Amino acid sequence: MRMIPAAAAPLLAVLALVAAATPSRAQAPELTPHLAVYEVATGRAPAGASAPQVKGTYVYRLQATCTGHAFQQRLRFEMRKDGAATLIDQVSTGGESRDGARYEFEHQSSVDGRRMSTTKGVVETRDGARRAVFRGSKAAPIEIPADTRFPVSIVRGMVGAWKAGETGYEARFFFGAEEKSAMAVSALFGKPPKRTEELPAPEGDTRLLEGRERFYFRASFRAVGEGGRIADEPTQEQSSVTLDNGIEIWGTHEEGDLRMEYRLIRIEAIEAPKCP
Repeated sequence: MRMIPAAAAPLLAVLALVAAATPSRAQAPELTPHLAVYEVATGRAPAGASAPQVKGTYVYRLQATCTGHAFQQRLRFEMRKDGAATLIDQVSTGGESRDGARYEFEHQSSVDGRRMSTTKGVVETRDGARRAVFRGSKAAPIEIPADTRFPVSIVRGMVGAWKAGETGYEARFFFGAEEKSAMAVSALFGKPPKRTEELPAPEGDTRLLEGRERFYFRASFRAVGEGGRIADEPTQEQSSVTLDNGIEIWGTHEEGDLRMEYRLIRIEAIEAPKCP
């Protein structure tokens, strides 16, 4: 799954790529490099709740490299609330080594064309210990638990757990969009919502989708405080319909009063690099 956190504070979104994962007995599968375009719209809200109106586009690119994987993603949408419209544009890029020992990241967020935040840095593993170091910032390095997953490895772990017959998945996850420690993520596999059973076919190279199994999960994300204490209430929740090659075809994000739903509208294959 791709996590698209977009918390209003006020009306300020934070984009993230995530899939809930936990160590599994199954070997993590390979993911299919691809370029995916999603249509973003207002998601369903509980009865009596009023969610901001959302309309936009989300673009995600996964590229295999000779040492691991690289990703790029951009979320651009208009959010209308209380008669006011706000244009939110967020870009994230990153690279993750195949063994999960190194993760580089950069995230930029703007509102109505004005840059609001930039966060970048690297997670490195030395002598068995992991630390996140933020570049161009006064923030102190953050210790990262050894079993923490990053954007690509967490997707691989999720698919592997589902293939192994697991009923759920739990792990620590670090994305780096904020100068905070890893989050606690828990997910349950289940039956996809009926409205996702007959989604319109996307344009592009639909051969990437043919003959693939799909699975559904719903995940919650909780902050981790001092001493490893996990917050009682989730800061955000996600759901997703994903194929067994890691391509997501539908998803939702819920954070505060914001409800977002996105569906795949275009898919393209990306060639693997020629490595020595």
